[in-house]
Amino acid sequence: MDPPPPPSLSRPIKRALIICDMQPDCIPSLFAKSNKDESSSTQLGIDPVARREAFINAVQYALISSISNPMERDNAFIIFNGLKFPSGYEGLDPEHPLYGSLVRFNKLLGDEKAHWFMDGYTSIDSTLMDILNDKNEGVVNESGASPVQHAVIWRQGHIPAVSTLSEHLSKNSITDVTVVGAKASQAVQATIQILAEYHPGIDVSVVKEAIADDSEERLNSMVQHLLPLYSRVASLEEYVEATCGLEHFAQAMERNANEIAMVPKKRVCYYVNCERGGHFSIYIHHLTNRKSTPMAEGTYWVSHPKQKWYEDIFCAKQFHCPLGKGVVDFCDEPAFSKVSMFLKGRDCLDDKGKLLALAKDFMPETYIIEGGRGCWDGIDCPPELNKSSGASSCDATGPWFVKETNKNGGRAITVCRHASECLALANNPQETYVIQRHVLNPSMLTDGRKWHLKMYNLLICEEDGVSWTLRCNKEAFLCAASTLWSAENTSAEAQLTIRRTKRFRDGASMSELGNADYSDMFRQCTEIVSTVVQRAIEGNGLQGRPGKKQFEMFSTDFVFDATMNKANLIEFNFSPVVYDPLAKQELTTIGMKEYQRLYELHGDKVEINDHNMIKDVISIVFFPKETMRKGCESDDVGSWNVIQSFTGIAPSS
Repeated sequence: MDPPPPPSLSRPIKRALIICDMQPDCIPSLFAKSNKDESSSTQLGIDPVARREAFINAVQYALISSISNPMERDNAFIIFNGLKFPSGYEGLDPEHPLYGSLVRFNKLLGDEKAHWFMDGYTSIDSTLMDILNDKNEGVVNESGASPVQHAVIWRQGHIPAVSTLSEHLSKNSITDVTVVGAKASQAVQATIQILAEYHPGIDVSVVKEAIADDSEERLNSMVQHLLPLYSRVASLEEYVEATCGLEHFAQAMERNANEIAMVPKKRVCYYVNCERGGHFSIYIHHLTNRKSTPMAEGTYWVSHPKQKWYEDIFCAKQFHCPLGKGVVDFCDEPAFSKVSMFLKGRDCLDDKGKLLALAKDFMPETYIIEGGRGCWDGIDCPPELNKSSGASSCDATGPWFVKETNKNGGRAITVCRHASECLALANNPQETYVIQRHVLNPSMLTDGRKWHLKMYNLLICEEDGVSWTLRCNKEAFLCAASTLWSAENTSAEAQLTIRRTKRFRDGASMSELGNADYSDMFRQCTEIVSTVVQRAIEGNGLQGRPGKKQFEMFSTDFVFDATMNKANLIEFNFSPVVYDPLAKQELTTIGMKEYQRLYELHGDKVEINDHNMIKDVISIVFFPKETMRKGCESDDVGSWNVIQSFTGIAPSS
């Protein structure tokens, strides 16, 4: 007969969550400095405000998870561990290495001005207490339910009160303790060391997303080297799974939002950055920093945690989703978002090869090559190559552009002089290439450089899945090459017009184009965009999502002939570069860095600043009632003009 298991293994699991120093006097100092040179974290590319927000959210999620177990008796015992000193910091040595400065400041300024962590001035973070109190109020009338047990342990130094902490752990038969809060190098590590020393039988862990310190460097050192000596370092996803389960956590988050929504003029909306890309981070910046308006008053956008969804082993890419796989108000994975920022079927316009089927009559001479085949696709090839494999005299009407169909930007384009050279350049068997002849007799700037017009567009499909609205931004951009153009010069500097250099609008000077008529240019371009989008919708390339609003901002590029009477569509780009100097974007391209440099020199007077354009997109998509101003005869919002509405094919259920 096997011997009985040790007592520590036979008793039921009872958890405790210890939350350290979540006090208003502590939180502002988190992530404020860099250990390396004591410079501000902002100078090192770290946004202290964003890091603090992510940390605070993680602590809140750990608390929600701890008290949301479907079996009420399995909810964790909550312990708040904080600093509280008496008036005048009585009993605290002014030479204390951590808190002595508080005594010295207080001696100079008195309690009224120097009262950090002082009795009568300090408290536990109110949001955390609200989460706990709301939970307890919700179970008062539930049969058999009991309030979540909690305690507050105040200390007057670095080390928590050992006897008080031990009493709570023993009284509640705690077997597992998780520690979160601030700071990793102070209260968190001190609490963990006490648990290791005085309660070696208790399983101790920390949640890495839910601990913080003065600097990112110090936090990383603690997480990587010191804390693992005394505890397990778990992810928030692992903790949620262990405490209440991912599915129940998603339900708890939804209940929490619904309870807040019952409070007059107060609503919580959750967002998740699943790292799919696009313009999500900029949109969230605008949503979270939106000024209060009558329609949006009391609306709070809060970050929701995420988890691994699946991994594509072929492209070595990991995909994420909201923790618990629930649907949130906004995220960059359409399956988990109430509003989708990616149009269903967008590829029919974004892919250059598929676009050709919808817009060939608006585009320059264009062909398709399957990479590595060494031949043109079927019989569709430049006329001058029909009768021979070599170039003819007609071939001099180049240059030609070789583009991978699924990529955007100058990095995906190669320029050659003759059509006969294209096959050799389209040599990757994994790719499909678009071969496009240069516009014949193109319009040039007055100084002889090549240019194209870039327009931004916004397409929205409502929840019914059939009501579409196309808007075009009435402010377009001049994109110019850096050197003089000639058909013989195949350099990127002469042929590629990537970077935006000037904003065009009605009434603005267009001296670079010989004072061309911008309103006529805008009309030509919007008519083409509208026609192509209509074809995509009526052909069921673009499709609605039943019960879900969807939108996408994209750009279109046009090259005009010398008469300015014919606009040639070059491409649709569903991942266009936008620059918002207030959104703290990652500057991923040389062009973005140049926009940033110019903004730092000239401020809001710079030509390239998309802040207002994106702000209006947020208003149109998320707050449509605000845009319906009383007495306004137009549906235009800011610089976004309504071009046309369409009725699509009803989605299959």
